[in-house]
Amino acid sequence: MTRAKTQAGSGCTLLLVRHAHTAMARTFCGLSDPPLDGQGIAQLDGLQQKLEPYRITHIFSSNLQRARQTAESIALRCGLQVRYLDFLHELAFGSWEGLDWDQIVARDPEYAQRWLDFYPSVPAPGGEYFEHFLQRIQHAMTSIAVQVEDGCAVVVTHAGVIRTFLADIAQPRGTVFDPAACDYTSCWEVGRKAGQWHLPRQAAPDEAKVTTQPARVGY
Repeated sequence: MTRAKTQAGSGCTLLLVRHAHTAMARTFCGLSDPPLDGQGIAQLDGLQQKLEPYRITHIFSSNLQRARQTAESIALRCGLQVRYLDFLHELAFGSWEGLDWDQIVARDPEYAQRWLDFYPSVPAPGGEYFEHFLQRIQHAMTSIAVQVEDGCAVVVTHAGVIRTFLADIAQPRGTVFDPAACDYTSCWEVGRKAGQWHLPRQAAPDEAKVTTQPARVGY
C-alpha cells in the first residue's frame, strides 16, 4: 500500500471507505438509516488493518448512521474528530427504499425495465436524479480536498458515491467499477494535485475490478 505523503506540495490523498455491513444489505438503501449489524461491527477491526499504513490527518463521513458508526471507530483509534458532510450520503431511491430487486420488479415491471434500459438517466420513482447526485459528489470531494491540503483523509461514504466518483475521474472516463470490488469496508485511494484527480497505478488497497456492465448505484 502506498503511504500518504505529507510534505508541502505533495497534494492530498483521499481514502474512500465504504461503511460496514447492515441488515439492509441487498436492498436499495439510499436515505434509509440502518445501524451496523453484528457482521458490520465485526468488520471494523479488518478495516483498521487496511488503514494502518497511512498517516491519516482528517476523517470525513456521510451523516447516515451506518457511515457515522464506521467513521467513529476509525476516529477512536486515530484520535481525530469526524467531520460530517450531507453531500456524502447515498443516492436517494424514493419509493424503492428498502426493497430488493425482485420486489421492485413485482411492483412495477415496466418501470423497472425502463430504469435498467436507460440507467442512469431515469431515477427511481420519487428518487434523486443521477446528474444531481454526481454534482454533489464532485462538490463534496473538491471541498474535502481543499480542507485536507497536503494531508491524508479517510472519507467514509457509500457504494454508489464511491463507484460514481471513481468512474468520473478514471481514465478512460466513465469506466464502471465492478460492484463486487466495492464491498463493505473496501478502501479506495485517490489523489489530487494541482487541481487534478488521479488514481494510483493500483487503484485501491483491494485490487480494482473493472466491468463494462452497468452497476446499480447504491444497491
